[in-house]
Amino acid sequence: MIGQVLSAVEMLAARMEGGLAVPTPPLAGAIDFFKSFVGRCHEAKEEEGLLPLLAAYGAPGGGWLAALVAEHDEGRRLLGALHLPSGRQAVESEVLTLLRAYLALLRRHMAREHAVLFPCAERLLSPADDVHLERIFGQVEERAIGRGGQKVMLALAEAILQACHSIESAGGSRAVVARDIMRARPGVVAPGESLARAAELMGTLGTRELLVVERGALIGILTRGDMEPYRGHYEWTTARAAMTPDPVTVGADAPITAVARVLLERRFNSVPVTERGRLLGMVTRHDLLRLLVD
Repeated sequence: MIGQVLSAVEMLAARMEGGLAVPTPPLAGAIDFFKSFVGRCHEAKEEEGLLPLLAAYGAPGGGWLAALVAEHDEGRRLLGALHLPSGRQAVESEVLTLLRAYLALLRRHMAREHAVLFPCAERLLSPADDVHLERIFGQVEERAIGRGGQKVMLALAEAILQACHSIESAGGSRAVVARDIMRARPGVVAPGESLARAAELMGTLGTRELLVVERGALIGILTRGDMEPYRGHYEWTTARAAMTPDPVTVGADAPITAVARVLLERRFNSVPVTERGRLLGMVTRHDLLRLLVD
């Protein structure tokens, strides 16, 4: 849900940068969502529960753990400086700059979580740790947003998404989004299929990467680089064993500028497009170049 709100607000920011009017209430609601749910709840759960536990297991506290906490602090600073005008006044350029900086920070932060934090937690934590964390998370949530607060925050997020969808659908031009240029039929392999089958499919499609999909849900991405350590063992090695799990994705309504930023900053050739965990398509660097030429 955080990712969906992020994509929606990126769309609003892209419209404002393009000189289009954007009503203040959805932006104000989104900033409240980011402050309350992301800053005071989600990130506090990590800082008070997950990150100290991983540090106790020997995760590099001066490395990516410290980088995550620094990003939390910077996000809270940016949100604290964001003050939207009241009524129908236009959003000032300084506010838009701060908003853009926060959105870019949150996008990078979520990518770091998916690439490093969550895989580390899956690898190190025990069932007893899960129980311990669940207790801490409950305490943080009750303190930050109150009993039943999660339902309130999710309802706020849904209202923001509906408002943004209405703005986008209400006549006139709109920013190009991932859905507009994505490839609806990317190369897909099942997790139980062999790397020999994956290599054959890559050759047929002329691609260096495949998406690993199980029952419609994206669970990983498999690249030529992922397969290289298993050379000579392709026939009896599965895609699941070699894939990169939980790959970075973008939402279908993510502005093209946000998609390009992910590809550039992560040095990806492509990025999957998902909606509530289900694969919709893929956007590649080639797709962005074709759009630029068009």
